[in-house]
Amino acid sequence: MLMRTACTWWLLLFAWWPACAPLVRATERPTDLATRRQEINAHRRHIIICLDGVGFSTMEKMRAEGRFKMFREPARMISPFPTLTNLAMTDILEPFNAPPVVGYEDSFFDVEKNRLRGGIFDRLRGGRFVRGTFRELFDYHPSALKSGLGYAAPPLSTYLEALSDLVRLKQKVRAGKGDLFLAYTGATDSLAHVGGERLVRTFLGKLDETLEDLMSESEQRRGASESEQAGRNAGVGAQQITVTLFSDHGNHYRKYRRVPLKSALRRAGFKLEGRVRDWRSVVLPQFGLIGCAVLYSAEANEARLAEIVAAVEGVDFAAYEKDQTVFVTSRGGAARITRRGGRYAYFAERGDPLGLASALQHLRERGRVDGEGSVTDADWFEATRDGERPDAVRRVFEGVSGRVNNRANVIVNFVDGYYSGSAALDVFTILQATHGNLGREQSFGFVMSTNRSLPSHVRATDTWRMIGAPTLNKDTHRK
Repeated sequence: MLMRTACTWWLLLFAWWPACAPLVRATERPTDLATRRQEINAHRRHIIICLDGVGFSTMEKMRAEGRFKMFREPARMISPFPTLTNLAMTDILEPFNAPPVVGYEDSFFDVEKNRLRGGIFDRLRGGRFVRGTFRELFDYHPSALKSGLGYAAPPLSTYLEALSDLVRLKQKVRAGKGDLFLAYTGATDSLAHVGGERLVRTFLGKLDETLEDLMSESEQRRGASESEQAGRNAGVGAQQITVTLFSDHGNHYRKYRRVPLKSALRRAGFKLEGRVRDWRSVVLPQFGLIGCAVLYSAEANEARLAEIVAAVEGVDFAAYEKDQTVFVTSRGGAARITRRGGRYAYFAERGDPLGLASALQHLRERGRVDGEGSVTDADWFEATRDGERPDAVRRVFEGVSGRVNNRANVIVNFVDGYYSGSAALDVFTILQATHGNLGREQSFGFVMSTNRSLPSHVRATDTWRMIGAPTLNKDTHRK
C-alpha cells in the first residue's frame, strides 16, 4: 500500500511538473536570477577586429551615413608618439606581454649591431614578420606575402587584397569555436595610403555588411537553439556575439610633399650612411611613407641635428633626450619636458614648440601647477586631449625617451602635409594619406563596441581595459 501510494504521488508530480515549472522559475530567489544572467552574459562570443589606420573622423563619417548602427558611440583612441603601428599595437596588447618594440617600423636600425635590419625581403619571410612580434597574439593576421600583394598594382590590387581579408575573416569567425576571436587587417592602412578615404570608406561599408551577416547568423542559431530547449529549463542557448572594433592610429587625407631632410643634413656636413662610422655619420631608416622620421648618430650630435632639421621646410619640431630630460626644438622655439613620478613639467624657454601656453595658463588658473612647474599626468591629459597635438606632454616624453629597444637619437615630427620614407614607394603610388606625426588626424584612432559605452578619449595603454579586458587565446609570454 505504501509503495502504491508513493508511486501515485510520483506520477502526479511528473504529470503536473511542466505546468508548475514556470511558477517555480518565477519564484527563484534574486541570487538565482543574477547567477542565470551572469551565465547568459558569459555565453557571449567576443569578436575583436583591429582596423589598421582607420581614424576617428572616418568612422564618424561612416556612422553619419547610418553605418555601424549596431555599435555604441566610438571613443577617440590616442596613439603613442610616433603614431606608428608597432608602437601602438604593443601598447594596446601590453596586458598580454606583447614583445618589446624592436624598431619604430619593420625596417629599423640595430644600434648594437650598427646596421639596418628588416628590409622588404625579411618582411616577406613570414616567420620573421610574425614570430616574436605583437602579430603572434592574433587569431587571424594576414601573411606578409598577402599584405605585400596589395602594392602590386595599387590602388586596385590594394582594394582586392582588402576584400580578400573580409572573406578570410568571415571564414575564420565561422570556423572558430572559442569565446574570443581577435583579428587584424592592415589593408585599411594600405588603402588609406594609396587609395584615399573614399576607398577606405567603401571597404568599411563592406565590413559593416559582413558584421551584420555574422550577427544575424548568430541570432538565428540562438533562436533555433532556444526553441529546441523550450520547456527544458536548459538556461543558456547558443552564443550571442559581441563585436569590438578598434584602430591603432589615424590617417590624414590631403596632398603631401616630401621633406628634404637628406639635402639639409648633407649641407650641414653630415653623411647619410647605413651605419654610424664616425661623428659625421647619420642613419635615416626609410621604409614606409610616414609623417615623421628618426635619426641615428653620435650622441654628441643630438642638439645640433635637432636644430638643423627643425629649420627644414615641413618640419614641426625635433626632439631628443639627455639626462632624463626631453628637449624639443622648432623653428624659432625651444622647450624641455621633465617627469617626476606621475607629474610632468613643460618649460617653454623660447617660443612654444608644442603650442601648450594656453593650456598651461588654464592649469595655473585652476591651481593645478605646483611650485616646481609640474602637473599631474591626469590633469595634462584633460587639458590637452582635444588639442592640435593631443596629450602632447606625455606622448612626446615617452616617445623620445623610451618605447623601443633601438631608440633613435633624434625624432622629427612633420607638419601635416609632409612626409618622408622609401623613395621606391613613390614610384608605385601618389601618397593620399599618412600617419606618424603628433597631430589630431594621425593621432586619433578609434574604439567602439556593440555592448559597452566608452569614454570620449582613451589612451592606447588603456584600450584593452576599457573594452572589458577579455582574455586572449594566445600569450607570447607563455611560448
